[in-house]
Amino acid sequence: MQLNWDDIRQTATGSIEELSTARGKNNLAFYLISRFIGVLVAVIAVESAVVWLESVTFLPLLQSVAADNADRSLETTSVVSLLQWAWTFLCLIVGSGGFPLLGFGTRTTAAVLVLAMLALLATPIVAGALVFATMVVRKVRALQEQREWELEQIEQQRSQFVTDIAHDLRTPLMAISGMAHALSDGLVRDEAQREEYLQSMRDKADKMGELVNAVFDYSKLGGGSFELNREVVDVSQLLLREAANAYTDAEEAGMWLTTCIPEQRCAVFADQVQLARVVANLIVNAVRHNPAGTEVAVILACQAGAAYVMVADSGVPIEGDGDDLFQPFAQGDAARSGNRVGSGLGLSICKRVADMHGFSLSVAQPYGRFTKAFVLQCPMCE
Repeated sequence: MQLNWDDIRQTATGSIEELSTARGKNNLAFYLISRFIGVLVAVIAVESAVVWLESVTFLPLLQSVAADNADRSLETTSVVSLLQWAWTFLCLIVGSGGFPLLGFGTRTTAAVLVLAMLALLATPIVAGALVFATMVVRKVRALQEQREWELEQIEQQRSQFVTDIAHDLRTPLMAISGMAHALSDGLVRDEAQREEYLQSMRDKADKMGELVNAVFDYSKLGGGSFELNREVVDVSQLLLREAANAYTDAEEAGMWLTTCIPEQRCAVFADQVQLARVVANLIVNAVRHNPAGTEVAVILACQAGAAYVMVADSGVPIEGDGDDLFQPFAQGDAARSGNRVGSGLGLSICKRVADMHGFSLSVAQPYGRFTKAFVLQCPMCE
């Protein structure tokens, strides 16, 4: 079996970007720092232009006013020295000992010119502060709206989660209740039919137990109190073991389960039990949701310090966004969900386990000669 490294790299790159986005950097801090630097650069540029403008406009006018004070230099190109000079000049104008030979009107004109210089110098700073404040307010408001939208989505998902659980429990429970009443009321007298009713009740009870266990596992993994028992795991041996365990189920479903696993050791640092659960769920998902005659392949590729675990199949393609399958109780398209087998939580549990490890899990379709593939990327141990 030939591996398509382009598909692997593309899937891995997309998963890394999604994982990076999900974890995220501090977007608000990055936004504030970048905008502050941008505004600061703009203010410095405008301030430099203002200093040049004042040196060629205001200073010649003040030169004529201060003509009798030749000892005071008016040549400056620095905003700091310009401010110092303006302040000193203003103090001389309004002071009792400064420019005693100037008339009141001339002194007033000089004071206005100096005040105008100071106001013009302060304008870029004030404008920059207002622009930056506006940016901050808009960003905070946008983040608040985004947060409110996310909370609304979480509430909707929670409501849908409860609704789906109630639906999946109510249907078999009502069937069990009906058959139990029929048996207790003596309506089923044929022994073969009684055994059929009992077997059906056992099957439905087992499915309800499977759903309850899946919900418990899903909630436990997302509760924040669950801790991984990490150790060095040989992924090659783990995949061979899980593929062997699933071989009988695939054969009974009329499918071919093939493997492409290198003999050399491929070690990752992970919780062996939870990682095995992910692989088993991916294989079970492929067996349950594809027709007879489908080939299911378990593939392992190690390259550039990463292990790529792929469970691919040649069955029914996924319609719409494949990442939606990782949502709780997602059953895929109508072609796959007609019989509604499984709890709909298997892939959600896989995604949560992968995220807890810092691994990435995504869907790629088509994948080489296969219709689709679930790709789990894990960093390898040194």
